[in-house]
Amino acid sequence: MLEPQRRSSLYDILRAPGGMELDCLVATTYSASLDTVLSLPAAMLVDGAGGRMRKAGTFSAADLAALRRVVSRTMVFCQGGAIHPAELVPPSIIEAEGMVHQVAAPNGGSFHPKVWIMRFRREDTSRTLLRVAVMSRNLTGDGSWDAGVVLEGGAALARRERNDLGDLLRLLPGLCINSLPRDRTSLLNELAGEVESVRWKLPPEVGRPAFHLVGGGPGAGWSQPASERLAIISPFLSATAIDRLTETTKQTPLIVSRKDAIEACWPSLDGRFARTLVLSPPDGTGDGDAADEAVTAGGRSPQLHAKILIWEDRGRVRMAIGSMNATAAAVLGKNVEFMVSLDCTKAMGDAGVEGLLERGHLGSVLEDFAPEPNAERIAPRFDDRPARSYLLNAGLHLHCTAAADGWHVDLVPGAPHADIVTLLPGLRFRPVTLASIRAGACATELARGEPARLPGTLDLSEITGFVFFEADGPDGPIAFTLNLQVRGVAEEERRHAALRSLLPDDRSLTLFLRVLLGDFDALDTVNGPPGDGAGPAQSGAAGRSGILELLVRCAADEPARLRSVEQTLSAFSEAELHMVTSTEFRALWAAILQAAATK
Repeated sequence: MLEPQRRSSLYDILRAPGGMELDCLVATTYSASLDTVLSLPAAMLVDGAGGRMRKAGTFSAADLAALRRVVSRTMVFCQGGAIHPAELVPPSIIEAEGMVHQVAAPNGGSFHPKVWIMRFRREDTSRTLLRVAVMSRNLTGDGSWDAGVVLEGGAALARRERNDLGDLLRLLPGLCINSLPRDRTSLLNELAGEVESVRWKLPPEVGRPAFHLVGGGPGAGWSQPASERLAIISPFLSATAIDRLTETTKQTPLIVSRKDAIEACWPSLDGRFARTLVLSPPDGTGDGDAADEAVTAGGRSPQLHAKILIWEDRGRVRMAIGSMNATAAAVLGKNVEFMVSLDCTKAMGDAGVEGLLERGHLGSVLEDFAPEPNAERIAPRFDDRPARSYLLNAGLHLHCTAAADGWHVDLVPGAPHADIVTLLPGLRFRPVTLASIRAGACATELARGEPARLPGTLDLSEITGFVFFEADGPDGPIAFTLNLQVRGVAEEERRHAALRSLLPDDRSLTLFLRVLLGDFDALDTVNGPPGDGAGPAQSGAAGRSGILELLVRCAADEPARLRSVEQTLSAFSEAELHMVTSTEFRALWAAILQAAATK
C-alpha cells in the first residue's frame, strides 16, 4: 500500500468497466477548476479521451456535445468562492452552470471533502455498479502528491445499513447556497440508499471499509481511536490538532508534512515524534502548487497533499485516508471533511507502522526534516478566505438588459456591504468568457448597495453566471470565481447563442451530432478547416456509422435523444441552418421526425 510508483489521474477513476457506461457522477471538492470541469465529459464517455487535460482555448463542438450528454447526471459540489478562474473559457460554459453547486459548511469552516460517487450501468440491462473514490485531491489540475481509496461494488446487501457516505449525500442539498433542483435532490437520495446497500469488493489483505463524515453537524469532530502507535501524514498542521490526535496514543513513531508547516508548528513537534519527515521525491516526478484551504510558500517543486492517519493497536493496523488535515478546523469539526478507514494489517505486513518507511512504500520519497538553526521564519501569506466569504454572502446576481449593439450586464448586490472596499481593494469583475482587459470596477458600487455595470456591451454567447473577481491583496492579486444567477434574459436564449458560436460550419455540426448520438470516437477527431466537405449527411469513415444510421438507430433505441438534436437545430435561424447543413440532411431530418411522430 502507498506505493509512490503507482499513480493515477482523476480520469482513470472515471473510466467505465468493460461493457458499461457512466450513468451519473457526484463529486465533492474544496476547490474546482473550470478547465478541469470542462474536461470531465470526454473522460466520462470514452476510454482514452479522458487521459488528457483540455487545453485552454481548444474546446470543440464534440466537447460541447459530450458536456450536453452528461450535464443532467453530473453534480459538482465545491466551497463557495473556491472556483478557480480559467483562461479562454468557451461560451459553452453556460452548460456547466447548473452542474457546479457552491456550498457552505454548517459550522462556519470550509467545505472540504474530496469524494466521488459514480454509478455505471451495463448496456441493455438494469445491472449497475457503484464506484466510490475517497481522496485528498481537489478537482483541479494541481500536480501535488495525493492519496485516495477507490471502492467498487454491485450486489446489494440483504438489508440496508446507514453509513456516513449516505449521510454526506443527504447533507448536500441543505448546504447549497442556491437551491438545488428537485430532480438533483432525488438523485442524491437515490444514491444515498444505494451506497448503504452495496457490497464492496476488496482485496484479501484489506478489511471492510468504514466511512467517516466530519463536521456534518454541531460537535461532529474527528474521534481518534485509542492506539499503541500513531503516524500522521498531513500537509498542513496546527498545535491544537496535534495535541488532540496524539493524546489517544502511547507512541508517535513518525509524522510527514511540508517543510513550512513543520517549521511553523515545530515547538509542538520537537521531541514528540520519533521521526519528522518531508517529501523528497526523485527529480522529474511531478510539480504542483498547493490546492487546498491554505496557501503555502514555495516554488514549483512537488508538494505533499495527502492526508493519512495510521494507527496500530493490539497487533492490528488501521489506516484512514481522505480530506482531513491535522489542523484544528478539520479535526474539531469546523470544516466538513470525509475519511475512509480500513484494516490494513495484512497489507502492511509484520513491520506495522514503520513499514511505511520501506523502499517499496514511502521510504523512497521521504527524508528526515532537519531544522535550520536561526532560520528566518517565513510570515504566513494573507488569508483571503474571509474576504471571499464576505462577497459570497453579498447576495449577488447578474442582470442583463438588451441594447442596440448587444447586452448590458450589471452586477447587482442584495444590500449594501461597506466592508468590501476594505476587504477587497480595487475589486473588479467580468464573466469568465471575457479577457481581463474587459473587467469592470465594482467595489464602490457594491459598498453602497448599487449595481455595477460592466463596460461596453456583450454578445449573448458571452454572458455566463461564472463571474471572475479580482482584487489587490497584500501578497498579490486575490482571484476567484463565483457561480451567480443570471436574470433579464432566458437561459435557453443564452444556451442557443453559445451553441451557435461553437457550430459555425457543417463539420463542427457533424462532430457535435455524432457525439450527441453516441459516436464517442468523434471526441478524438482532429478538427479540420471549416467547410471541408464533412457535412452532416456524409457517411461515416471506415468502421464508423454515418449520420443517417446514427439517427435511425437513435429513433429506434433512444427516441428521447432526438429531442436533444431537435433542440440543437432549433437554435439556428433558417438562414443559419442552411449555412451549416445540406439540403440532403434537412430532408433526412424531416423524414426522421415524421417517422418518430407516427410511432
